[in-house]
Amino acid sequence: MYKIEFEKVCSCHTKSGLDDSLTFETREDMINKARVLECRMNQEFCMKHFFEAVDYGEKIIIHSSVRPVDEDDDYIEDARDLVNNGTVVIGFDASQSTPSGDGGN
Repeated sequence: MYKIEFEKVCSCHTKSGLDDSLTFETREDMINKARVLECRMNQEFCMKHFFEAVDYGEKIIIHSSVRPVDEDDDYIEDARDLVNNGTVVIGFDASQSTPSGDGGN
């Protein structure tokens, strides 16, 4: 039996509904799930922590550490803020004609 465990459980982990320990029949399944979890947690959680999956053979432990603040850049609390505060609008305006004015034909 192979396991994924979490070193520390933060509030984002609790809110996500993830189990504190996951078990797998094969090592390959454990590794694949750990990669997905590590990526997902680093992208979707609160951005206060950095998560790293470390392989210990029959067990992978996902460690967390406080994410350092880069003082050279403006700090955004959450990746969702970046998307919500963006100024780029993507859409199609059917009232506009093509640059040649021929409707693209």
